[in-house]
Amino acid sequence: MTLIVLTVVVIALFVAVLAAFLFRIGALLNRTADNLDDCVRNVKNIAYQAKVIGPGVVRINETGTTVLGALPLLCDGAENVAVAKGAPYVDPSAAAPAAAHSMVPTATPSRGSGYLDASPQDSGYLDASSRGIGYLDAR
Repeated sequence: MTLIVLTVVVIALFVAVLAAFLFRIGALLNRTADNLDDCVRNVKNIAYQAKVIGPGVVRINETGTTVLGALPLLCDGAENVAVAKGAPYVDPSAAAPAAAHSMVPTATPSRGSGYLDASPQDSGYLDASSRGIGYLDAR
């Protein structure tokens, strides 16, 4: 008789644990469903608000395609500007002989060999006041 009572108690305990486990899983699933419902509402709200910028994105993509097509020309132009900035400035209104406009320096810099190592006094190009103010100009 004790074996029957013990079996019934174990089965009742098993059913109670199973019921508690299922109740906990149900609560977690309900909370997950509520969170997913909030996410769906937020996504719908974002989609509604983003609908306005759609035509602008198309225009931005068209502009990007145009710039991409012009990129080789822009690179060539930038390269030409860099070459022009590296050359010494020659004032066309100056009444100096043609030899003074030569790009060959008259004196060799006494310090290092980089383009920023020579001061205007060390080189025979032109004085600092007659040069431009670009980022490549040495001071």
